[in-house]
Amino acid sequence: MRADIADLAAESVAGTTGERYHNRGDFLHRLAVTARRPGFALLGAETTVLVGCAFGFPMGSEGSGSRGSDGTLQEIIQRLTSRARFVVLTQVVDHPHVQHRDIARRPQQRLLTELHSSPGITLLHPADRAGQAAFSSWGWQNMGEVVGLPGSVAPCVLTLSAEGQPSARR
Repeated sequence: MRADIADLAAESVAGTTGERYHNRGDFLHRLAVTARRPGFALLGAETTVLVGCAFGFPMGSEGSGSRGSDGTLQEIIQRLTSRARFVVLTQVVDHPHVQHRDIARRPQQRLLTELHSSPGITLLHPADRAGQAAFSSWGWQNMGEVVGLPGSVAPCVLTLSAEGQPSARR
């Protein structure tokens, strides 16, 4: 199934400006790393083939996190949302065909519901305008760039509540 998910991820950005931020090898690495996290969950959407998926893990009081970059991320998200517990959606993928345009919304919502957590959090490269537009169309709110996390670029933090409404900045 890894190969099917990686194929879908590559198809979902092919020919878009977001393509340069979504390498197949990087995607498979994120999936492997995330799959080792406590509470990892992956939900797929299928017709006769895989058309969408979302995966991630909980962080906070009962989830993972508290050391190193996890602790820094947890502190930042708690400041932005006033929530100590949240789900990090590592990847959301949907089929690029117009009929499946909103298929990724359902796995996102179900993942947040099944992990009993709100809000959902994702990090995107600030120049990934196509990714940001997709998440915005699914109801995510861009909270801005976050400084202090590992990496050469300060990622944008996007939030989504389990009810599908963006998490309010408090």
